[in-house]
Order: sequence, then structure tokens, then C-alpha cells
Amino acid sequence: MCDTKQALLRVYIYDLTPEFHFGLLGWKGNGKEMWPNVDMQGHIPSYPGALNLQHSVEYWLTLDLLSSNITRPCTSIRVKNSSEADVVFVPFFSSLSYNRHSRSPRKGKVSLNRILQDKVVEFLRSRHEWKINGGVDHVIVAHYPNSMLVARKKLSSAMFVLADFGRYRTKIANIEKDVIVPYKHIVRTLDAKNSPSFDQRYLLVYFQGAIYRKSGGTIRQVLYNLLKNEKDVHFTFGNTPSSNRLFDAISSHCISVIISDDFELPFEDVLDYSKFCIFIRSSYVVRKGYLLNLFRGIKEDQWIKMWKRLKEFTKHFEYQYPSQPNDAADMIWQAIARKLLFMQLKVHRHNRYRTS
Repeated sequence: MCDTKQALLRVYIYDLTPEFHFGLLGWKGNGKEMWPNVDMQGHIPSYPGALNLQHSVEYWLTLDLLSSNITRPCTSIRVKNSSEADVVFVPFFSSLSYNRHSRSPRKGKVSLNRILQDKVVEFLRSRHEWKINGGVDHVIVAHYPNSMLVARKKLSSAMFVLADFGRYRTKIANIEKDVIVPYKHIVRTLDAKNSPSFDQRYLLVYFQGAIYRKSGGTIRQVLYNLLKNEKDVHFTFGNTPSSNRLFDAISSHCISVIISDDFELPFEDVLDYSKFCIFIRSSYVVRKGYLLNLFRGIKEDQWIKMWKRLKEFTKHFEYQYPSQPNDAADMIWQAIARKLLFMQLKVHRHNRYRTS
């Protein structure tokens, strides 16, 4: 069992009503119950699958906090008094709210997603915990890029737990105060013992996702034109190139190729992705023959070295309940804990003129 002296991070969680969290999963509870009984796994509401599941970060973190009384990693622990906490967790399932309720059922009516965001803002701004430090020590999960669209500016002093910074202005979200975390992968994780070896893999390169996605796709189109006629390069197109494909690749023990000049990766301050991924600058892609020469030039021993390292690192991207040491939820709490010094600086700056 973990206690507050052992834990790296002490977390106070608001007792928001179920409409903000498990109520969105259809859980009603009995009477005035605020939370499901997480001690019995059969009583825990399941999260919807398919593409909803990739943004389920809020669900796993909330479950982990609620299970502070069972055997689990001693990185974070729930405290009952906010004065004892390092951070305050806001249990709003914002990604699910957006995915399920961003459209109004009637023309001219406000969507449930907008209503819940407004309620969260009103709730937080009324709380002593928010007022005392201006929300700097609050943690809000907004993993789906369009979640918290209305509330994010009003709550920008808080720490956001995000998939990326693509749809955020720097003043609202940035690498100094916020945390980038992995998507929940969709494919099943390969058992390390059954992972296909070098000789058992017959494809040189496998591309997954649509060529175009919103304003993106320029590099993907170039890649497709360059490689579409190569017999050992395979493309499969879905309706989105959402970056859970990176974590699908990791869970499949495939060496990921990342073509980007500005790409934030989860936990990169403690994980060296160059040990199990290949990074290529965007400008190199258009060089005739560059990619295929690079890929075909990777020797078996080099691939095996990366493959072995990849199998060791896969655990860091697994969301599960109960949480295990150094899995995705545990790594997120560790990442939040590493932000505490910066958070303390912001708190002290916020308090500069309190007595003047």
C-alpha cells in the first residue's frame, strides 16, 4: 500500500457529479454515489471502443486515482484534503464529451458538450483551490484536439494533458507547463516472445492513414507518389491519419519512421526515441531515392538492436487498470511530477502582489 510520504505526487480530485465523468458512460450509481466502486472490476463502467478509445486518457487517470487504496505504483496518491495536495485533478471526461455530445440534438440549441464546459469553468472559478493560485496547480485532461475548445482559454493557467500542441496557441498550451501523453493504441499488443523476427517481416515500409487530413498531408502525398510502385512498400488508407498509429506501430513492435521537423513526443525528457524510431527531416523526403536507400541500408543487426529496445519500451504506452509500474498512466503522473518546480515558480509569481 502507498502512503502520502512515499508517493511522488499527492493529488486532490474534485468530487464532480457523474454528469462530468462516469455518467457520460451511462453510469448512474445508487442515490448520491459520486464514483463507481473501482475495487470490483465488474462494477467499473467500460469506455466505448473504436476511435473513442484512443483518447481515453482521462478515464485511466481517474480510475488510477480512485484506486489509491489498492496495490499499484506509488507514484501518485489521492489525498482527501486539497491543502495536502501537490496538484488538483479535474475529472472531466472532455474527449468523450466532445466525441459524443458536441452536436446539438436540435437546431439553435446548445450542445451538451458546451454546457458541460461552461459548468466546469463556473465550478472551478468558484473554488477556493482555484482562486488561491489562479489554477496553476490544476490538471485538466483535454486529449482530443477539439475538446475543451470553449473553455481552454478561460482555464489556460492550468496544466493541460494533451495529445499535441497542434490546435493550441502558445499562450494557452506549451511544453513548459503542459504534458504530452500517448494515445491509447487500437491494435492488440504483441507478446514480446511472439514478435516476428527480421526474416519474418516481408514488408519494407507500411503506411497507415489517409493522405490528407484537414490542413495536413503535403509530405504524405510526396511519399505516396515516390513509393506507390515499390513492391515492398504497402499503403493502407483509413479516414484519418490520427497519430495513434505511432502507438499502434510501437505495440506491434514495428520500427516507426517519423518525418517531421517539429513533433512533440510523450515522455521524451526521459525516453530516447532514437533508440527505437527513425527520424527524418521533412526536407529530405523529396530527395530522389533518399528514403528507399535509407530503409534498405538498415542492416539486420541494426534493426534487431532497435527491435529489442522497442520491446522493452512498449510497456510505457500501455493504459490498463490496475496501473502497473512505468505503464502509460504511471508515466503520466511522473511527467506531471517533473513539472512541479515550474508550477511552483508560477505560483510564487502569482503571489507576488497578494499583500500589496
